[in-house]
Amino acid sequence: MNSSLKSLLVLLTIGVFANAQPLPKTFQQLLNQANMQFTVPPDFISTPIIQNGDVVYDFAIKSKTSSLEIRYRIWPVDKKQKNPNALFEPMIVTMGLNISNGKVMKPHPYPTENVKKEFGADAGSTGLITTDSDFGKGYIQCMISVIHKDDVADAYVFYLYNTQDEVMGAITTEKVYHALKFK
Repeated sequence: MNSSLKSLLVLLTIGVFANAQPLPKTFQQLLNQANMQFTVPPDFISTPIIQNGDVVYDFAIKSKTSSLEIRYRIWPVDKKQKNPNALFEPMIVTMGLNISNGKVMKPHPYPTENVKKEFGADAGSTGLITTDSDFGKGYIQCMISVIHKDDVADAYVFYLYNTQDEVMGAITTEKVYHALKFK
């Protein structure tokens, strides 16, 4: 291999690793505890967590090309709870109520086969809600998605956006929509 090709490969390798964003330690610990993997999608950068009294979340990324922001919450299953594998269903509704200031969101379950294949999960659902809270300040709508792995964890993903095109672009892009999944 000639020296110019070697130099090019070294520069490309450095460029790839220089653009990799380290995840916050607490978020990485939650990923490890929940046996999950996460990769910051291309054209997204991490953004600070906004403290609010509506919905707690662990990590957030923002699009470099639109106003889309995606927030993540990983909630390890507490096996001491009664029926711990069914808590994600009422939780997604409660989070929707908090984000919308009391409007009811009707979540739609993911087909079991799809959620297993795409996210390594046992169940999940998604729903849309208008934002009317500190959590959604600056955004018009929020799509909430939850994936659940029995006896392991629930993971909530909040897509905050102002136009339908922004969220459609995210959910139809593999590296964005499947950035967080169970191993």
